[in-house]
Amino acid sequence: MASLRELQSRFAAALHGQPAELFEEIQGDGIDPAGRLQIYRNNARAMFEGALERTYPVLRQRVGDDYFRQLANSYRERHPSRNGDLHWVGRDFPAFVAATEADTGYAWLADLAALEWACEISLNAASEPPFGVESLAAIPGESIAGTKLKLQPSLVCVSSPFPILDVWQANQPGASGAAVDLDRGAQHVLIACGPEGLGLHAVENNAFEFIRALQEGASLGAAVDNSGLPLDELPGVLGTIFRAGLVTGVVAGTETE
Repeated sequence: MASLRELQSRFAAALHGQPAELFEEIQGDGIDPAGRLQIYRNNARAMFEGALERTYPVLRQRVGDDYFRQLANSYRERHPSRNGDLHWVGRDFPAFVAATEADTGYAWLADLAALEWACEISLNAASEPPFGVESLAAIPGESIAGTKLKLQPSLVCVSSPFPILDVWQANQPGASGAAVDLDRGAQHVLIACGPEGLGLHAVENNAFEFIRALQEGASLGAAVDNSGLPLDELPGVLGTIFRAGLVTGVVAGTETE
């Protein structure tokens, strides 16, 4: 007699299409044991596909139900769920789509998937009370360059050579769903979740790199240098991130950088 652990391992393997050696343990109860196992297989596949559909609704809308189902089935074969929380089944989907659509002319789909996964991560991240821009006023001028800003834990930065935010917005409930001209060019998107829900903002490349440097712990001076952000644009970028509620802490520098 197999142990419970052995039965569970064999059953889990059978759910993912591996040869089933459980038939002698399965009670048919009027249903052929293989047919009963197939019911569980179908349910497991449907729950996996449903989790992906909820995480990637825009991608599904753009490629259609049939092709999305094909992608989901192929993805599941390579990346079966390894977590009791189905939220995480979509973690590797953008990379999978990138590999699948490489050299097909649809590489932008992977960046769209990355944007949708970023939304999922942001929605499930912690949220902290934002600081107002006036918090910078108390910093002595000679310490500004060395000052660091703490940003929202829900902030995720996604950059693409394609207008992925435009595609995302065009396919939200109530929007037209019209195709977007991919020749519009690159978009650099900040995703964060605040009291009013999910917010997505497109910024210029230098501002994007500046904010990403801050997120990685750089001081204001180092972030300006590393991003190439012109100094005359700094006040506007700082105003943007403070107004968006992205700053949750201000740590004054101890010396000029």
